[in-house]
Amino acid sequence: MIDVDTWQSLNTDPLKPLTNRLIQGTYPPGSTFKILMAIVGLQEGLIEPSTRVFCPGGGTFYGRYFQCHRRGGHGSVDLRHAIEQSCNVYFYTIGQKLGNKIDLVHKWASKLGLVGKTGIDLPNEQESFVASSEWSQRVRKQPWYPGETISVAIGQGAVAVTPMAL
Repeated sequence: MIDVDTWQSLNTDPLKPLTNRLIQGTYPPGSTFKILMAIVGLQEGLIEPSTRVFCPGGGTFYGRYFQCHRRGGHGSVDLRHAIEQSCNVYFYTIGQKLGNKIDLVHKWASKLGLVGKTGIDLPNEQESFVASSEWSQRVRKQPWYPGETISVAIGQGAVAVTPMAL
């Protein structure tokens, strides 16, 4: 049995120790999302496994400079090496090829269980989220812009998933 004061302190603790982060926390997936972007690129005919991209350490997409985590860059990489080395520029390039077609990312994320709930009977499970053009219009009252896809391509921006879904 837990006393009332302890229970109250657990419920008001800003670290939320009673939250099951596995199913109740949603987080940007970061580089783990690059696997999904590789699938989108391959399935939608944007890239092939042999497609090479030159990474000098960053790149300008839609007038904005986006950095790779490796300052000196990765050089010329194909898909396997881009995944292996987690090259941001490679995946930014897939995002650029998609442009404003965020619905293709949403489609494949849905097929792979990264949108909504897992379907497992887990009480209080939160829904994972990947943006769509419909969501952008409904919630933000604006279209989805191609530059936003660049951030989503590396698991940042308008994407948040539960660790369980991932």
